[in-house]
Amino acid sequence: MTGSTAHTSHFGRDAGFGGGLRIGKQFLDAVAARAAAAIDRSRFAALPSRYLDDVGMTEAERAAAVGYDEPAIDGWRVVASHL
Repeated sequence: MTGSTAHTSHFGRDAGFGGGLRIGKQFLDAVAARAAAAIDRSRFAALPSRYLDDVGMTEAERAAAVGYDEPAIDGWRVVASHL
């Protein structure tokens, strides 16, 4: 009987370690997927206007697709108007 309980505790320890590795791999895979999506988004956001014209997209449409909102008041215009 003690042999079977020792084997069970050994199995539980291995399963816990393997489970931890599996969870860690899932976490790292999720981080890698988000990083790849961020890279694609930044490449799209950095495209020159001539490439957008080729596909028939405006800069405003690109800004909306990337999720970039332009500020309502441009700070430099305020500074320039007071000079």
